[in-house]
Amino acid sequence: MNNPTQHFVISIPITKADRQIAQQFAQEQSSTKKAKQVYLNTLAVLVMSHYLQMLDVPTDLQASYSWNVLGRLSADVADLNLPGRGHLECRPILKGEDTCDFPQEVWTDRIGYVVVEFNETYKQGNLLGFVPEVSRTTLPISQLQPLDMLLIALHSSQPVVQLSQWLENIFTAGWQSVEDILGTKGNSPVLVFADILPTKVELANFDRIKDFITQLYTSQANSHLCDQTAIPDSDPSTALIHLLQTTQDEEIRWKAAELLWEIDPDNPGGGVRRAIDLGMHFGNNAVALMVAILPKPDQRIAILMKVDPLGSHPHLPAGLQLIGLDTVGNSFFTVQARRRDNYIQFKFTADPGDRFNLRVALGDASITQSFIV
Repeated sequence: MNNPTQHFVISIPITKADRQIAQQFAQEQSSTKKAKQVYLNTLAVLVMSHYLQMLDVPTDLQASYSWNVLGRLSADVADLNLPGRGHLECRPILKGEDTCDFPQEVWTDRIGYVVVEFNETYKQGNLLGFVPEVSRTTLPISQLQPLDMLLIALHSSQPVVQLSQWLENIFTAGWQSVEDILGTKGNSPVLVFADILPTKVELANFDRIKDFITQLYTSQANSHLCDQTAIPDSDPSTALIHLLQTTQDEEIRWKAAELLWEIDPDNPGGGVRRAIDLGMHFGNNAVALMVAILPKPDQRIAILMKVDPLGSHPHLPAGLQLIGLDTVGNSFFTVQARRRDNYIQFKFTADPGDRFNLRVALGDASITQSFIV
């Protein structure tokens, strides 16, 4: 095999216990071909785990998709979870092969890819090299980078954002208050009732605020999702929080939250919002990502993902995309900015423990952030 990275190869012993785990996972499969795939994938993950543990890099096999029985059955995955960093894909090959397969389902939600070579005895795994990303199903081994590049990638990889911790006022580095990142832009609500939305000047008028809240309660009463609900005889913030806690209509929930952010942005009843500056990834196209979460009465979490222009830019660059990806890389939403759009956003609901990735892309530039609810 003509492999210019051969001198970077690191060999890791495979124990009998490792082979027993791989055999156990393989026996769960319904075909000989799938069993062989799972056997090799499992050994590749274990070899990489041993190597990283030697370097004092924490790993979590149980949180890896490849350690989930449904993940093994439904996909060709060989990932290793690195807490606070993400998932590292460990692709196996057999001695003598000069290419490695990368199924499309592992092209996203990975902080990088390593290739592990085995001989027929499966008593040793050879770490051949690393690539930070893939976009094709087959890659020549000759194109692998040295393993040193993996350590650099691990050092620079972004931690997984744990949204549940936001409710405890624990935030990942880089995520700041909306006002610090967006200034007054962050308090500009996006409401369906735009034709009757009070301006910032008019919001000072208590009666106009009450009128708008009345319309929200009227909309809830007319919704087939809920019964007639009386408007609380209280201040606007209390009325909006009551609506947030009782409505089953997601649009009404977000309208109430957005108005609460406008008139009382620090009220804890309005959920949690944070923003991060993405400018360094898109050159002169300065943009920020804003994420808001709202706990729901059924214990689920309502989530808003929004991209805004920064600085003096009034509009987003045309073609900029906001993409939501599930744990195997399938897109569950894509929103694209048009000319003169001053934001793009998407709202959805998730369960505690759900994982997803968010990608912001413009041309060849992109950044992907991993989240866990």
